[in-house]
Amino acid sequence: MHVGLFIDGYYPIIDGVIKVVDAYASRLAKKCDVTVFTPYTRNQAAGYDDSFPYEIVRCWSIMRKKDDYPQGYPIVDSKFRNAIKNAGLDIIHVHSAFPIGLCAKASARRLGIPLVGTIHSDFRPDVHRYLGKIIGEPVIKLMMSIYNSCDECWTVSDAVGKVFIRDYGLKRPYRIMPYSTDHYPVSDETAAREEVNAAYGLEDDDFVLTHVGRLDLQKREDFILRSLALLKKQLPSFKALFVGEGNRQDYVKSLAEKLGLNDNIIFCGKVADLHKMMSIYSRTDLLLFPSESDTYGLVKIEAACQKTPTLFCQGTMAADGITDGVDGFVSKNSEEDFAGYILRIHNDRKMLEKVGEGARRNLYRTWDNLVDDVYENYMKIIENHNFVRR
Repeated sequence: MHVGLFIDGYYPIIDGVIKVVDAYASRLAKKCDVTVFTPYTRNQAAGYDDSFPYEIVRCWSIMRKKDDYPQGYPIVDSKFRNAIKNAGLDIIHVHSAFPIGLCAKASARRLGIPLVGTIHSDFRPDVHRYLGKIIGEPVIKLMMSIYNSCDECWTVSDAVGKVFIRDYGLKRPYRIMPYSTDHYPVSDETAAREEVNAAYGLEDDDFVLTHVGRLDLQKREDFILRSLALLKKQLPSFKALFVGEGNRQDYVKSLAEKLGLNDNIIFCGKVADLHKMMSIYSRTDLLLFPSESDTYGLVKIEAACQKTPTLFCQGTMAADGITDGVDGFVSKNSEEDFAGYILRIHNDRKMLEKVGEGARRNLYRTWDNLVDDVYENYMKIIENHNFVRR
């Protein structure tokens, strides 16, 4: 079996979806042939090397300086299209709906092979933000035409599937395929704590909050900062690590300064090293994840691995399946309530410890078992697709 994974951005960019695709590809490569089809990115020329246990084929793209992701143009790249044609693919799995998804849809139809699509995010707010509602809604319909052409769609939870049926017009059947992680519990928590303290100038008794994600406001970094400004009025001494880079990082940093948070916020930049990231989660008391666009959030599993719970907002898909006070915390969706809940957690360390243990127990899982299921599902989808064609 040869699997083609299609995604609109890839390493050296780092985000949750890219980690998911890499996890799939790395493990599937032990069982079958795998090729990731993706656009070129701006930073590849700076000593970056596409050395992976699977093949990567890239298409021509434009990467504007203000953007975090490339704009791929597979339709004008004949070499890329020929690579798809000649790869001998048995199944295509698309992880981005536009524009690489259009190429995936056309390729699957032309080759007569099945198409699977994973819905990773609630993308309407982002499309409206970048294109406006008038242009954005036709684009969303075009994106949904890709998912509605799939033999099967995958979502991270039943709630996501229901939202896309209700709000986006999803017509294809969906399968729940949750996220997992490559992270594992750190072997020496004391050493990890000392390492992070030294790296970021933390005191051992500091209450540490962490936000992990691209600084592009999709995960509501502005909401977090305004909440922390309210928190500071009652808890002046907390520290907050912001891990990640993004096209709005200058705005986020200026907003932190404007809100008087310079003594509290530490911008860590991009952290690509797995051990260092696990140590940061281990040192963290509480992960902040109020995102309204994420359908799940890989970071909550990464944090749970280190017994670090996450604070979500009510009504978000990321909070779906979380039991407040058992394996995570769920605040009302306002800056005042978010800040108030952080203060309550700070003042009840026994509750924090208990919920951290619940997070590891209920949320933490590794990719190995899940990708075994992925492989078996691919085989069944191929078999059913070929049976229908016959």
